Amino acid sequence: MADALVIRPLRETDAEAVVALLAEAAAVEPRLGPITLPQWQRFTKLPQNNACRDFRVAEQDGELVGIAESSMRLQGTRGLRFLKIVVAPRARRRRIGLRLFDDVLAIDDPEGDISVMTLVNPEWHAGMAFASVLGFAHTESEISMKCTEPMQPALGHAADHTAIERVADATAHAAAVARIHNLAYAGNASFRPYSPAEMALVLDDYELWTVSEQDGEISGFCLAEPEQESLWIESIAVDPARQARGLGKALLFHVIDAHAVSANYPCWLNASSGNPPALAMYRHLGFKPQHETCRFSATRGELITARGRRSD
Repeated sequence: MADALVIRPLRETDAEAVVALLAEAAAVEPRLGPITLPQWQRFTKLPQNNACRDFRVAEQDGELVGIAESSMRLQGTRGLRFLKIVVAPRARRRRIGLRLFDDVLAIDDPEGDISVMTLVNPEWHAGMAFASVLGFAHTESEISMKCTEPMQPALGHAADHTAIERVADATAHAAAVARIHNLAYAGNASFRPYSPAEMALVLDDYELWTVSEQDGEISGFCLAEPEQESLWIESIAVDPARQARGLGKALLFHVIDAHAVSANYPCWLNASSGNPPALAMYRHLGFKPQHETCRFSATRGELITARGRRSD
């Protein structure tokens, strides 16, 4: 059967098969999905996925049995490759995940300064063991937080001099949002800078809320996605030069209040364990941690060395 396994680039025509694969995987590990066809199509068009040129699929006897979602992000001269591998439960223990991993690892220049990053649910013991054996190290965690009872913050005098609004024409503010994003997230482990044109594509999929001070300039933004049963906060950021004034707290509370967040319509967001101020702000607004996803990282050289030891 192994001879029938083919690793190849993702094709646009694979979309329905990928959705079916993720649904099958989610039946065993719910946090792997599922995802609808429109959601997958939208995901593949996000700028950070680079037209999915580094995505790989595993095909066995004409059937899709695995996928590696992979994209390169540059942080200065350093490359950061994001990787997520999903194999159909019925096709596991056949080294398909390793075949996908090796194929992705071979994409990059061997001499480049490249690290690889992946996320693993700590309750998925096989995935945790897989990451550890391959040479990854746990660097931080992504904390999923949920709010069902928003708590109005004490905003103080600054609230009297701010304006918060939902922007009708989000793309008209793409340059300002990209600038704040690039400044505010520069120290984030998964940071990727956006050009105004790239940010305009991202803004097409979300509500854009902004907070401005007396000078009228945008001081911060929030990207929200209202869904049928909940509100998702994709991103919230404040210009570093204007932080510590309560602007982010005021903005986020305004957004969740406008959407009438409650036990029947909760709000969700993700936060990094490496950002204690953000975690504290979310808690003050009524968000509570729900589950953790471990972020693993390793240099390409470390991974190649570990793979060599595993093959010996």
